[in-house]
Amino acid sequence: MLVLTDAMRVFTGFSALTVIALGSGAILCATNRSIGKRERRVFLVSIISLMLITAFDWFGYVTSGSHPELRWLHTVLMAVTFAIAPFIPVSIAHVIFPDSHDRLAMIVLTIHTGFQLISIFGGFVFWVDENNVYHRGPFYIVYMAVYTASSVYLVVESIRAGRTYQQVSFVAVISILICLASGVLIQVFNGDVRTTWPAVAVAVMLYFMFYTDMIFRSDALTKLLNRHSFEEFLARPTLPCVFVMVDVDDFKHANDTYGHAFGDACLANIAGMLRRIFGGAGLCYRTGGDEFVVIMTDRHGEVDGYIEKVKAAVEEARSSDERLPGVSVGYAFADKDCESVVSVLNEADQAMYKSKRLGKRESR
Repeated sequence: MLVLTDAMRVFTGFSALTVIALGSGAILCATNRSIGKRERRVFLVSIISLMLITAFDWFGYVTSGSHPELRWLHTVLMAVTFAIAPFIPVSIAHVIFPDSHDRLAMIVLTIHTGFQLISIFGGFVFWVDENNVYHRGPFYIVYMAVYTASSVYLVVESIRAGRTYQQVSFVAVISILICLASGVLIQVFNGDVRTTWPAVAVAVMLYFMFYTDMIFRSDALTKLLNRHSFEEFLARPTLPCVFVMVDVDDFKHANDTYGHAFGDACLANIAGMLRRIFGGAGLCYRTGGDEFVVIMTDRHGEVDGYIEKVKAAVEEARSSDERLPGVSVGYAFADKDCESVVSVLNEADQAMYKSKRLGKRESR
């Protein structure tokens, strides 16, 4: 029978609260429909893993120094904890940006897992003595290095995703990392204060909120900002700015003639051009089926040059595939003295249709 000290009772309550909070997070994750099935699955597995790790950590703490017959179980649970933990940040990073770097990360983590399992017998990373007391081994730093690297990897991928989705929130990502690092470092310097896994749990839930908000504001096909984000800007505009309207010419004809898959590829291709060309000067939105808006909040005087770059990029793509449609572009400037941004937006829309009519006449 376990005899709990006052410190153990406090830690038991703290651990129970962490597990309950993670359980609530698991329910929210399972019922969330703003992200895809694969993304939900990865977050759900990560949350459940943290629930188990928290329970393992509690078991190790309350049995430490007693019940030596449980030494083998304590050792196995610690090895599983050390092996699983670094996989969580890398798995979440894979959700947002699957690429070739994941393979290298998984190879490193697999080697690390083998090292942790060997530590059960060699005591390299940790060991549990005959009195069932946990001790850090001479290579505990290896675990800390791998876990730190996996967390940094997640931060780097998050910032890269933010740039792709035009929602760079460096401060938000770093604040989550600080939350995680604080919990880990407190326990590293004082092993009796068990703050690592509660901090990891909070960080994962904050990251889930960050990721779902990013997806909610983005268009699934083009990864540009969506109509909801555009309307948010109109409600609280940053002035002065330039509204650049971009419309795909004869998109319905291309869609009907070559199929919806081809049409989707066209939209994604044009969206990529807009993000690449305007990325340093403003934000790009998909506001309708084949309608895009770029809001330039910087380098207003160079708008004509940017538009020429877009047209040149589209024509270069069309030279390789004549099925690709062209684009029509118009813009209007909104300063701090304008009556309303809606009127300026309409002005940009009219300029775009004027460009479209002129283009049709020139093509005859």
